[in-house]
Amino acid sequence: METTISKETPKIQGNLDSNFLKLIAILAMTLDHVGKSLFPEMIILQIIGRLAFPIFAYCIVVGCLYTHDFKKYILRLGLFAIISQPIYALRVSMTFQEYLQNLGLWNIFFTLILGALAVKTLEQKKWMMFVGVLAIVSIFNFDYGISGVLLMVFFYLFRQKPLLSILVTGCMLATPFLSGGEFSLFGWMIDIQGFATLALIPIFCQTHFNVKVSKYFFYVYYPAHLLAIYLIGLFL
Repeated sequence: METTISKETPKIQGNLDSNFLKLIAILAMTLDHVGKSLFPEMIILQIIGRLAFPIFAYCIVVGCLYTHDFKKYILRLGLFAIISQPIYALRVSMTFQEYLQNLGLWNIFFTLILGALAVKTLEQKKWMMFVGVLAIVSIFNFDYGISGVLLMVFFYLFRQKPLLSILVTGCMLATPFLSGGEFSLFGWMIDIQGFATLALIPIFCQTHFNVKVSKYFFYVYYPAHLLAIYLIGLFL
């Protein structure tokens, strides 16, 4: 079932041009994965890739607020999470033994599912279930982990206060700039993850492109592009 957004009474103060945001996110994600797998020396690709997750996280909150059937929404995410997992494991070159030793490394779909559940439990004021979601994401090895889920929580909590949302999520996303790293910017060693802060620009700038794209395109694209990158890597 499609998500219907009412422009008259927005449930979140941010960019509701969801398909356009998702297209930016999948382009950034693709460049990131191509860079990591095929051109690791081209750091700019990974810097652009930092925009992807915050946009996906924001779109999940929009989806939770506007979907007509939350259960179907979660089931769709779950289906493609399962489909994507073996392909994801191939792309990160993880052996079965490594997978077990690390309690698995679960792909981004699983993180988005937990974020959606955290948002829904907050909305319904089911505090014990909310704590349970945070416990799960803290114990097991999910892509972006607890910080990824908390980002979705903050987008939800400050959904009607855009300036506060920008301040809180901006500080959260920019924190890696202070932790050091392998990338030199004007002689200052930083973690490129901090460039994720730039994702707040499209998230909070209003656009009205209203691109028409099937919702299933975004679900299918994730495992499809991972498989394509893996196969290209084999030939190269």
